[in-house]
Amino acid sequence: MRVACVFLCLLVSCSSSIYLTVQTDANANFGAPVPVDVVFANSPELDNQLMPLTAAEWFAKRAQLQRDYPEESILRVVSFEFIPGQQRSEQKIKGNGAEMAIIFVNMGRSSATNRARVPIGSTVSLRIGEGSYQLELEK
Repeated sequence: MRVACVFLCLLVSCSSSIYLTVQTDANANFGAPVPVDVVFANSPELDNQLMPLTAAEWFAKRAQLQRDYPEESILRVVSFEFIPGQQRSEQKIKGNGAEMAIIFVNMGRSSATNRARVPIGSTVSLRIGEGSYQLELEK
């Protein structure tokens, strides 16, 4: 029984990834690089703090939140910066055992939330345009 529980825990932690494909248009974000963070929060309290944040608020508070939650088992952040015209083929992004990931897309001039919550195991296609982005999930 104990071996089965250990195996199940390993299986769950190994499958806590998402798969991300990115395409940025030539004029994406009005020609400026686009910071994108994939955030895994493995704590209900932290998840409740993150979900109301816009991307602009996340990027402003990220360093403090990482100091408040230094253990990757609680808060794991994977950061990217995409330039206009860049393509990235599917990449596996390993989580920390969380059930969901939050993707923050920092579109400089946008007043939208620019945040999406995605289930673990999803394949996510992110297309970044001039002033907006599209995120599609495949399961």
